[in-house]
Amino acid sequence: MDRRNHQRRPAGFQVRVTELAVPELSASGQAIDISESGIGVYLPLPFTPGSPVRLNINDSVLFGFIAYSTPERSFFRTGIEVVQVLVGNSDIAQLLKTALEERMPNVQLEYSNLG
Repeated sequence: MDRRNHQRRPAGFQVRVTELAVPELSASGQAIDISESGIGVYLPLPFTPGSPVRLNINDSVLFGFIAYSTPERSFFRTGIEVVQVLVGNSDIAQLLKTALEERMPNVQLEYSNLG
């Protein structure tokens, strides 16, 4: 039985996930899907559910919480509930902004000069 609350749409971009309380716990991975509530990512290490995290995607930064982290093949499929997005200025950031506005209409988007 599928227990998903929101439909997932495929994604394919690189992310860096860092636990805010333990910045040494950081890993790069591949975003695999986006839904209204968050982003699914394949990471090489597990993260603790409930942990606040930062996701770096090019010159954009997303903040959220780990929803789950389960082993799948040689990675950990990690669900991240996104609560805030700082959108950068690059072309990739604008594509990300468009995707997030479409798929996460309730998330807070702000502009940043992190570039």
